[in-house]
Amino acid sequence: MRAVVVYASQTGFTRRYAEWIAEELGGEAVPVERADGIDAGSYDVVVFGGWLHAGGLVGKKWLARARTAHPRTPFVAFAVGATPPEWADMVDEAMAREFPSPELDGVERFYLRGGFAYERLSLPNKLAMKMFFKMQEKQAATDPRAAEMLSGMRGGFDGTDRAAIAPVVARVRELAAAKGAEQA
Repeated sequence: MRAVVVYASQTGFTRRYAEWIAEELGGEAVPVERADGIDAGSYDVVVFGGWLHAGGLVGKKWLARARTAHPRTPFVAFAVGATPPEWADMVDEAMAREFPSPELDGVERFYLRGGFAYERLSLPNKLAMKMFFKMQEKQAATDPRAAEMLSGMRGGFDGTDRAAIAPVVARVRELAAAKGAEQA
């Protein structure tokens, strides 16, 4: 099986997942900044990982371009965020917004919990997070989830878990096997 994992990461959590997935699949993890030279059509499956930031999936434009250019290639995507996966309503809302129809129909998608490391953010993102913290402080008085999110982010945390990649890896293997059977 030939697979590549393209990822966008600023603080390292998405990169960690991308490297773990690539290692499991025997493929390569490539930062999105270097991915324009990749011929996605030459792979059995392309995996894309991006991080959720201020309501957007970083790197999504690359995924949309690559998918449009290679409609016969299976794509699997994972989004990494700070929201606990148990908060399914918030996770589902973000995933639906970031993988719109029809542009990304057929892209298998997963959510993986990342972490938060304020010190690793770029200056513009640090400023944006200061505004986010102020908003959360107001909400925290009446919303327990906002209070929990604020507490975790203020102290920083690492929620990555190698076991969380198992469904992603399993689906990639299934898609690669199906593509191989189709070509045989």
